Amino acid sequence: MNFPRFASLLLPVSLMLGAARAELAATFEGGGATDVRADRLPALLVKAGESPTPFLPAGEFGVTWKGTLVLAERQRLAFSFEGEGKATLTIDGEEVLAEEGTLGAKASKSTRLNRGDHEITITFRSKPDGSGRFRLFWEEHSFPKQSVPPAAFKAEVTEDPARKGRLLFAENHCSKCHLSGVAGMQEMMESAPLLFSTGSRLNEEWLAKWIADPSALRADTRMPALVDASTAEGKQQAADLAAWLMTLKAGEAPAAPDKALAQKGGEHFHRLGCAACHTSPGASAADATHGRVPLHNVADKFQPGALVAFLKKPDALYPHIGMPDFALSDAEANEIAAFVLDASSKVEKPKSEFPKGDATKGAALAQALNCGACHAGAAAPSFATPVETIFTKDWSANGCVSGKHGGKVPKLALNDEERAALIAFSKKGTAPLSRHVPAEYAAAKVKALRCTSCHGMDGKPSLLDATHVETKPLVAHVHGENEKLDQSRPHLTYIGEMLYSSYMEKMINGAATPRPRPWLDMRMPAFHGYATDLAKGLACIHGVEPGAAPDATPDASLAEIGKKLASLDGFGCTTCHGVGPVKPSAAFEVEGVNFALSHERLRKEWFDRWMDNPPAVTPGSKMPRYSDEGKSQRPELDGDAQKQFDAIWNYIQKPQ
Repeated sequence: MNFPRFASLLLPVSLMLGAARAELAATFEGGGATDVRADRLPALLVKAGESPTPFLPAGEFGVTWKGTLVLAERQRLAFSFEGEGKATLTIDGEEVLAEEGTLGAKASKSTRLNRGDHEITITFRSKPDGSGRFRLFWEEHSFPKQSVPPAAFKAEVTEDPARKGRLLFAENHCSKCHLSGVAGMQEMMESAPLLFSTGSRLNEEWLAKWIADPSALRADTRMPALVDASTAEGKQQAADLAAWLMTLKAGEAPAAPDKALAQKGGEHFHRLGCAACHTSPGASAADATHGRVPLHNVADKFQPGALVAFLKKPDALYPHIGMPDFALSDAEANEIAAFVLDASSKVEKPKSEFPKGDATKGAALAQALNCGACHAGAAAPSFATPVETIFTKDWSANGCVSGKHGGKVPKLALNDEERAALIAFSKKGTAPLSRHVPAEYAAAKVKALRCTSCHGMDGKPSLLDATHVETKPLVAHVHGENEKLDQSRPHLTYIGEMLYSSYMEKMINGAATPRPRPWLDMRMPAFHGYATDLAKGLACIHGVEPGAAPDATPDASLAEIGKKLASLDGFGCTTCHGVGPVKPSAAFEVEGVNFALSHERLRKEWFDRWMDNPPAVTPGSKMPRYSDEGKSQRPELDGDAQKQFDAIWNYIQKPQ
């Protein structure tokens, strides 16, 4: 391959930032209220009629981002804005740039900043109708204009605990029992598992254990304890409810997978990276450090054949489950089920005895406990005190949050910090529940869906990078397994400015065909219930307008130059990247993404950033660097690297 002499260049000094926390303190004000949150980036996108945060009403607003800009070496930087509104940038107490209206018409003068920490303040004011968009860019002789990366900022931010309380209110399905006329927060629309066919899928003894003490089986559960299992009466109630659930059947239970498939299933378990979110099914100890979901109870929980169906379609009876859909084949599902059932059945567990349950009593108890409020398939729900009323109460004194449970008051799985957060939220009133803020929704879902378990972000490696070794013995018998090339996943640091939200939605929904990286053993699973809002929110985090790629209108003359530059006679791009049906010229196990997908996927600004310095975008990337301070080794277009990259961009819009 034609590796250029610049391939060994390291990251630009502005990105070699050590352990800086990717964070800024963002103080919002509007409508007579203020709100402080931690932001990865000084960026936003708010439409007229939308609230900038859940704790501010829609309408004109302002925000001030404060923190520290961290530089590893002295640099001369020019800054610029993008968006609409009024903005000011101040560094070390000196105003560097101010602009109003349509932002981005000018840049600051080149400013010398010494190595180390610099106080930075960015203020933004929306338009009078409450709409606004803002992004911050920088450039230097060593790199072209690009958004300032999250890792360039650090700050100590103390958020109002009410923000966490609002999310906990939704996650615990509080509004399902306390009927509310308030709507807007997307998380409140999420549902608990459906109870249809429970008796055809789960085991009665496990159901009794789960009902008795859900958090004992899964520490991160939001399922409350509805009975007091420390008493004989409570144990009987758990058994009665389990007996009733076993009457909810649908069809014949499918056959159990062949145990002989377990070894093959273990191979899938490793290659799909299941250790990113789960401890081994053969491990009895929980992962308290990372909160991975334990699997040692699976054989106790599922009827053997039912696990296969669950793996094939995890969200069939639980649309908002955190377990994604890997689009497993019948063979893969049977093999993984055989492995997990076999390994988890060998884990010794403490014995727990329950009396024989009475299904009739269980049905009556389910109605009394209002199980149907959260779970479709139970009796029609009744409703407790309306949401609007409970927000006038002292949550620390009585009710679910107080910890004083009994009767119809469930025992929520809350720690002291979470109780305090909910109590703080109770003082904000119901208005924050009516406001959906796409950027905050996406930031919360990235955590809740454990996206960083598989993907690195903001300079931090994925959790799988550390845990994947745990399951390596499962493929030790496979010849050549250790010879596989790079199996790393894309980083999420720039995801909102990298991909069009339309393509992100396809990826998250499992509808992107062909797969952009079909050579990876791992595959991007589908989170069907979250795709639309998550994709939109990821764009908004970066201040990018959600949408699809515009029609491709490449410049024919530039595209011809770009085709040459991409060929073996140029930079050698087609050594690794296919072009439509034409495969890469070298027989690598790990290819580059096919150029035919570029127009649908990539936004131009990210392409420019990537082409200038791939390792700065994805540490460890095998993509070489083709430019040095704007110059390339190729003679086309006067050796101007940016013009050459523009030519390649024109070519890959409609590559032939």
